[in-house]
Amino acid sequence: MIRKSGYLLLAILSYGIFESLLLGYPYYIALSVILFFVVSSDILLFNRGPALDLYNVDTKRIMPGKSSRKFQSVNIEIVFSNRGKKRVYFHYFDTLSDVFKSSGQYEGFLSLEPGEEVTKEYSIESIAIGKYKIGPVKIYTQDPMKLCLVEYTIPSVDEVSVSPAIADIHTHRSERLSNFVFYMGVHYSRKVGQGYDFYGVRQYTESDDFRYVAWNRYGAINGEDLYIKQMEEEKPIDVIFAMDYSWNVNQGTAEKRMYDSIVNVVINAAYAILKNHDGVGFMIDSSAHDHFITPTKSEESVKNLEKLVSEIRPDGTFNILSVMEKVKKRIKKNALIFLISPFSYPESFSRGNPNDYKIGKRVFVFLVDPDSFVEKRDDPVYEKLLFSAGIVERGYLSNVAKFFQSMGIKSSVAKENDLLMRLMSEYRYGKMTNEGY
Repeated sequence: MIRKSGYLLLAILSYGIFESLLLGYPYYIALSVILFFVVSSDILLFNRGPALDLYNVDTKRIMPGKSSRKFQSVNIEIVFSNRGKKRVYFHYFDTLSDVFKSSGQYEGFLSLEPGEEVTKEYSIESIAIGKYKIGPVKIYTQDPMKLCLVEYTIPSVDEVSVSPAIADIHTHRSERLSNFVFYMGVHYSRKVGQGYDFYGVRQYTESDDFRYVAWNRYGAINGEDLYIKQMEEEKPIDVIFAMDYSWNVNQGTAEKRMYDSIVNVVINAAYAILKNHDGVGFMIDSSAHDHFITPTKSEESVKNLEKLVSEIRPDGTFNILSVMEKVKKRIKKNALIFLISPFSYPESFSRGNPNDYKIGKRVFVFLVDPDSFVEKRDDPVYEKLLFSAGIVERGYLSNVAKFFQSMGIKSSVAKENDLLMRLMSEYRYGKMTNEGY
């Protein structure tokens, strides 16, 4: 392929030859013809030689696996081989997503003899969860005069699924949060029955189990009266994290993405809830995603969430009324619904009818403030604009919170650094007021 500069140079030389013929400049004619011949020969020889030889290059990418965790280094090898009969030289680079920090020989220059095979090594480190493509490999070569460029894309594409980082989860779980919340358990909601804690005694009736007679109270009043022990047991409750996974959460800087942070916080909250022997489940929702992980009292549901978010990326739009309807259909037991979204696009926010929000479940809405995910610069003008935009955004989120509160739904605006605390605080409140239906 001839570059624009090559066409321009050929046009200038052709015009020079034509002009010198008209004006009768013999030396200029000779010079123009020689230059035209040199340029034309360079272009023809390149396109008939190295440009065609480039297609004899084969590549193979070798990866240790198709899955990793955020911040985990993955070593990759690219094997180049020349199956042609001529020496070939070219530049190469492996196409990578902007979420990867790369180091090593993922790009460079190569010269291969016929039948030669060369291996290049590099490593990648993801800064966000999700599934990302690696490749294709692009190779290109150009002539010595840089008038032609031939690019060849080798369709060698792999995908890597990135799960949340273990370091993130442990870091959040060790933050300055109450040990009572995380490790001592929250045991407030109880019901009377055949439980494990003594509640009191009442007079015996014929329908009572004789095994629970309080013999130490026998005959306390009239000498023959019987009393039965009343026990109490904790009422379990499920917590469903309904996460907006639309374009709303696909924002942030190169080092920090909103959806990534939300997932990390939710996983940490889920582990804390599991310590209290309550169930956790998850909903990942948007117009492009509809995933429901059934609540369990084990780590199985959290592992399923980690696997799910490593296979998808935020996409589509978010409709809270659609989420409410899905919760109403899918959740039959007593549960706390924690709905997390930044509601970043006001035009897609559907207020609906007040009756649409009455789903028979206790819903808590957490509005994520995007301020923590905006790029910070050492620029007074930029900081002023950012401050003004932040005031408008917080006013909008405050109005959305008031709207939900008018629907009887508890809601609050949360920043990245206090979202976990707010989730656990509402869980504690919901646990204390659990009626066990």
